[in-house]
This record gives sequence, structure tokens and C-alpha cells, in this order.
Amino acid sequence: MSHLPDPRRYPRVDARDSLIRLAMSLLTERDLGALVRKEADLDAELSRLLGAGDDAAIGEALGKVPSQEVYLCLNDRLRQAVERPPVDAAGHNVLFALPLVLVAGSRAPLSLPGRLPDPTAVLALLREHGIIHPEAEVELLAQLPTESQLAGIRPSELARWRDAPTATLPDFAEQPLQINGETVLLRFIVGVARQPAQAAPAVQLGITPGPWGLALTRLLSEQWKHDNLTLFPLPRAPLPWLPARHDGRSARLHIQFEIYASNILRKLRQGGEQPVAVLSAHDNDELHVTLGAASNGEVWEGFVWPLTPLDRVEGIVAAMVELLRECRLDRIEILPEVLPAVHEGLPYFPLPTELDALPLTRH
Repeated sequence: MSHLPDPRRYPRVDARDSLIRLAMSLLTERDLGALVRKEADLDAELSRLLGAGDDAAIGEALGKVPSQEVYLCLNDRLRQAVERPPVDAAGHNVLFALPLVLVAGSRAPLSLPGRLPDPTAVLALLREHGIIHPEAEVELLAQLPTESQLAGIRPSELARWRDAPTATLPDFAEQPLQINGETVLLRFIVGVARQPAQAAPAVQLGITPGPWGLALTRLLSEQWKHDNLTLFPLPRAPLPWLPARHDGRSARLHIQFEIYASNILRKLRQGGEQPVAVLSAHDNDELHVTLGAASNGEVWEGFVWPLTPLDRVEGIVAAMVELLRECRLDRIEILPEVLPAVHEGLPYFPLPTELDALPLTRH
């Protein structure tokens, strides 16, 4: 399958930036011994900046990487530096976040408290299913922070909390759950677990939701039960805070795309129209999807996926195409050139009826 182009553009290499210089040297190294030394050099520089609280230098390097490969390298080593405790530590704190996608529907605008109705019951369920060790010292926060609230926590703060003598959590201002019609929200169940050295894991990170996920969905659905509300809480695997943000955001967008595609395809088919999907990349770092009628330019709807540095365009497109094919959509067009974000003063969504004037790849 031909790929949609990646619309992101990167600056030229800034060799004066120590993190970028070390990351590029690591990526181009082929000798195993030298590679290990260069990885250690990059880790040492990140640890130095974290210890000094110099998050600005880390953020500056991540903001001017010359390629996604360099970004992924720096991000991976930053995660390791934040999550890995000192070698001689008797114990450390594991800060984890469980992304929670909330698919909701209401007949009228509804506002719910942005907190777990019963954190104790949630913690008991996670212990029962082995996600949290029965004897682990664990605290779950009642508030359900948003993605932006988690992003506001600096990496150096995470590293400092990891090494604190007691397991504590920051306080987040409660953000209500605003539901109006069909709504998809992303929140995080955040917690901290005290991890003694040489002990069994206090929390099982990365465990794919299975029976425990279904049980948590049922528990939260019951706790949030409300007249005129339909709610499906969809938990993800608990992860450290940095990767949890990206995992939760990707899950939210994928679910929003599924709902969008299902709704508009049903509408088109019920109206007797032949549906067509058009996938396009735009110069504001967005991917657009247009679902519309093959011969009626008045019937269509658009979807936007704003790209972040961790997003892989080919993976997103493959998932979209797979879903559309599962929806029995025969015609999917992928435009091979990066298009402007705005056309005639409006966000640009290429319509199926305009395809004769545009380059495309058929699937």
C-alpha cells in the first residue's frame, strides 16, 4: 500500500546542541562497543539536565530535532532516564497512569465531576486482578487529570518524585467531564506505587486490558450511572506517565475515527450514495480524512488527526484503511502530495468529486 506523505518539516541540524549531537552520533554508530559508550554519554547528559532541573534545555532539543528518528531516540532515552532509579537505591516510587477513554452520549448537555466516584473500589479491583500487587503501598488519585495536565508535569519533577523517600502524588485541579450529545473524552487514572528493591513488581505496567479491563469498565459504568447518559469507559494498559500520554491520545483519536466513519458511512448508504474516502496530508502537520458521496459534492464530513512528534504516519494510515475496509468501503483514495491546510479561506478537505483534478493512489 502506498503511504500518505509525512507533512512534518524539520530544521537543519544544530550541532551546538549537546543532546542533538549525542543522539545523532548514537544513531549513526555501528560498532557495538562504541554504541554502548555513546548511549551512556547521552544518558549521562540527560541525567545531568534532569538533576539540575533544566527541562528547558531538554524541551529545546526536542523542539528542534532534524528528524523524527532523532526525536524518537531522545524521547526513548529521556523515558529511561526518568523511569530508571539509581543503581544503589533501596526502593523507589513508580508513577503510573492508566489512560481512560470515555465514550459518552447524552440527550442534553451534562457535566459530571472529573474524579473517580470511588477510588478505593478501583484500587481493590486492580489488586484483585493482579495489576497491583496485593501488598504494595499504592495511592490512586481521585482526580482524573487531562492530557494537558499530565503534560504540564516536567520530566525533572517525575525523576525527583521517583527518588522521594515516600510515595506521594501531585494535586491536579479537577476538570469536569463535559458531555454534549456524542462525546469522546480522555482522562487518566494516576497512581504511585512504592517499589522496594529486589521485590516483586508493585504494579504491572503494559498489561493489555483483558478480564481486568472489562471488570473496570463495568465498575466505572455503574459508578457513573446517570439518567439520560450512556457511558462506556475504555481503560488502557497502565504505563509510566510519559508514554501514557501518547498512548491515551492515540487511543482517543482512533476511537473518534471509528465513530466518525461508522456514522457518516451509515448516513451516506441510507441516502443511496456511493461512499468514497479521501486521505490527505496537509502543511499544518495534520492528516485529513474526507468521507463523502462519489457524485454529490454537498454530502461529506471531515476528520482531522493532528500529528505529534511521536506519531508514525504509516501506522495511522494503515489503521484507518483497515477500519474502512472492515466497514466494506470499496473506494479509498490516498493523495500522494502534501496539500495546503486552507483552501479558499476554509480548512481543506479534498472532496471525492474533486479527485479528477488531483493526484491520487487508488486502493
